[in-house]
Amino acid sequence: MARILIVDDEPSIRSFMHELVQRLGHESIEAENGKEALDKFRRESIDLSIVDINMPKLDGIGFLEAAKQLDPNAVVIMMTGYPSAETIIQTIEDDGYTYIAKPLQVERVKDLIQRGLEFRELRLKGEA
Repeated sequence: MARILIVDDEPSIRSFMHELVQRLGHESIEAENGKEALDKFRRESIDLSIVDINMPKLDGIGFLEAAKQLDPNAVVIMMTGYPSAETIIQTIEDDGYTYIAKPLQVERVKDLIQRGLEFRELRLKGEA
């Protein structure tokens, strides 16, 4: 069972992701903004983070940068309701795993979670 951090300022998105993560057999840890998420990331053992880019207090890119400093093997899937080339390039430059556009599609999210967890395992083994 993996521990997955879900970060979004929209309660409906957090609820949707929480249910999906639990149905996949993983533990869901939730935060409503980047600052709260970073506090939880520091205290908890997180296998994968799914983070909205546009949030108050600390945005997703800021969270990604801080998470990578704390754990170079951190795997972060960025979510955005406003996908743009600039956002995608910034995420890749900051070593995010990938991104997903809202509205979220269940099968795509499930696939990205599975691939993200596999990617982290490879990173921890030094194979990625």
